[in-house]
Amino acid sequence: MSIKFVKVQRNIHTGANPGTRYLARIFRVSNITTEKLAVEISEATTVSAPDVLAALKALEIIVSRHILNGEAVKLDILGMFAPGIKATAKTTLAQVDASTIKRAYCRFYPSPDFMKQLAKASFEEANLDITGLQS
Repeated sequence: MSIKFVKVQRNIHTGANPGTRYLARIFRVSNITTEKLAVEISEATTVSAPDVLAALKALEIIVSRHILNGEAVKLDILGMFAPGIKATAKTTLAQVDASTIKRAYCRFYPSPDFMKQLAKASFEEANLDITGLQS
């Protein structure tokens, strides 16, 4: 298992050495759907795919409910999903109310174990050569 990347060219306009630079950028082939996850979990356990799918859908609903209630949700192996807000600063305490909140967001904080796994990740360049029948 490795993370695929592609090489890209960027024009850097700020900093001590502006100009053309090259860097690696992640290359995601596709997104994994909830249904695909359910099938993979079902193959790795004794639980049927529909039962796993039901549990994953319930997880999505419950996690989003807690985030929308302002609570962080900690998943032991993966990490924590925590809500946050962006707000406009005011000069007095009396001026701060709900209308000063610009937006809400959710941030993911990986667990220490997951961070260790990410630190050990391997990388390989994605093969972008198109083969086969082209129309």
